[in-house]
Amino acid sequence: MGASKATDAARITVSAAARAGRTPQDVVGLAGELGLLGWVREGEAGELLVHAEGGAGAVGKLAERLGIEGDRGSALERVKAEGHEQFAIRGVPAGPFRVLRRVGRGGFELQLEVRGETRAWALPKGPSMDPAARRMAFEARPGEPVAGELEVWDSGSYEQGGRVPWPEAIERGHAVFVLNGERLEGGFALQRTSASPRAKWLLIKRRDDHARPGSDVVAESDPG
Repeated sequence: MGASKATDAARITVSAAARAGRTPQDVVGLAGELGLLGWVREGEAGELLVHAEGGAGAVGKLAERLGIEGDRGSALERVKAEGHEQFAIRGVPAGPFRVLRRVGRGGFELQLEVRGETRAWALPKGPSMDPAARRMAFEARPGEPVAGELEVWDSGSYEQGGRVPWPEAIERGHAVFVLNGERLEGGFALQRTSASPRAKWLLIKRRDDHARPGSDVVAESDPG
């Protein structure tokens, strides 16, 4: 079944008792049958946390098939659609990420470790948590010299997303991922806009629970 138009979205909590041994991969299979997009992840108490979006009937059917009705530890909450491109398992780190800042000169660099190699993008204005702020990014070459001293501005792990597996997603020019940092959290996308002579990209914050419309995370982090 193809993906339904996202006319409805819900957050579903499936308690450890109600999940009855069901795995995140099982939920991916159910969502695929129903044409739903979104994600599933393991909770700290053994529950399953699900975000599902698609047709209203399909979202309801997923909750029904997950067996949450009548279970006090489970819940369903209607939320806004986040615009996902697939139904994926979250909470499985793909590797580390870092955002470096040039001391005294301005400018940032986003680094993602992809299969043991560092992929980097220069960000003249720095990242943003505002989905409306599309930050220009320039793909940096491995080992390319950088003017000025660099300091770590943010770091953590990241999760790969999107329909296309990595690193092929980067080569195609559209990479979706989730950052788990101290300053940057939630979904982001890198969209290539020009391939030559130096690849130009846009770094875009996705509309999710971590988005902060109108916020300039760089300015807020500046001292004084």
